[in-house]
Amino acid sequence: MRLFIVFGMAALFCSAAFPQQPDQETAAIYNQLAQRAARIEPMLQQLHPKDWIADGAPDTYVVQWNSALEQFRAIESDMAALVQQPETMTETMKALFRIQTTNQLLGSLMGGARKYQNPAVADLIESVAAEAGADIENMQRHLLRLAEEKDQQFKIVDNEAQRCRATLSKQPAAPVAGAKPLTTKPR
Repeated sequence: MRLFIVFGMAALFCSAAFPQQPDQETAAIYNQLAQRAARIEPMLQQLHPKDWIADGAPDTYVVQWNSALEQFRAIESDMAALVQQPETMTETMKALFRIQTTNQLLGSLMGGARKYQNPAVADLIESVAAEAGADIENMQRHLLRLAEEKDQQFKIVDNEAQRCRATLSKQPAAPVAGAKPLTTKPR
């Protein structure tokens, strides 16, 4: 029971030492990323990869186009969720990985747009996507800060647990109710 109380106190200390208040700057970054994703989606709608196939394009561009539309909608959703809980490290990582993967997909799709439709549209989409570069870097820094904070919290809790174990191991064991004391008989 004492150990449970000590762990509870350590958790309380950690929550006081590292407050989980939403960071306005981080929320602004997530909002900007969501807005850029929302701006790119209608631009992607202007692409017609099914028409490219008649000009000799592989049908994988259609799959990429559909996937890109889906991913940009998911990025908007991810960013809206992260604005509400910016300190969620796992969700932040998932969103960052989604953004990076979507950017790679977008690069391939824009190659097709340049070749089979309109280079100016591809340039416009890429320029809007590139505007997110600083926000993505800020998101990466935020994620690193979250990881460092989690590591610090773990170290504090672990040190407190080690201290408590050491304290408890030095205390004599409490006698068990109803148990007879051990006695040794002389020989």
